[in-house]
Amino acid sequence: MSNWIDYHLDVLAMSPAEISQIAERINQPSLELVTWIAQRDGQPVSEVAEGLKELLEFKTVKNLGYVHQDVNKARRFSLSFKDRHYGIIDSHLAEVSEAFPKGIFLLEYFDMQGSYSGKRVIRAGEVVQEVFDGDQKVEGLDWALLDIFAPFRAEYYGEEHGFGSLWTPWLDAIQESAKGLKDKQGYQLPGSPDLSRTNEHPSS
Repeated sequence: MSNWIDYHLDVLAMSPAEISQIAERINQPSLELVTWIAQRDGQPVSEVAEGLKELLEFKTVKNLGYVHQDVNKARRFSLSFKDRHYGIIDSHLAEVSEAFPKGIFLLEYFDMQGSYSGKRVIRAGEVVQEVFDGDQKVEGLDWALLDIFAPFRAEYYGEEHGFGSLWTPWLDAIQESAKGLKDKQGYQLPGSPDLSRTNEHPSS
């Protein structure tokens, strides 16, 4: 039985023209991909091309940021598909990313039935960073999914840092924050209930 996978894709482009080109290209399978699948499955190229167009129906969710449509250069897309198409979708996204090598693709994916989720940073057709949360305690709710998009968004919107330059400082900050939380274990916050007394019975 196949599960449904949801993709939420934020694309951070270099210009309004580029984000428009990506929005058009993301719904168009390449001839190379169509031909490869047709040869693999022994199907006519025309049938495969038509099927991929139906599969690759990325929907535009919204523009990102608070700028006018004419100058906006970042956009969010979404797609839902059966997990048996996982490889085709990823191959397609890699091709689109490679065609626009300076664009940053921030992909969040989740399978509610499979109780897992993940985040992936893609640039120039390569996965730069990825995190996976496969030990969810409640179906459909993230458990330990770090926001690895944060340093790349900061670089993009700050416009003063090169791509990837904030990764190590961000990772150091996350480790320090986690260490701080761990160090506080057993420390009672002001105003919080005294858990050590919850099992005590009032004296008669």
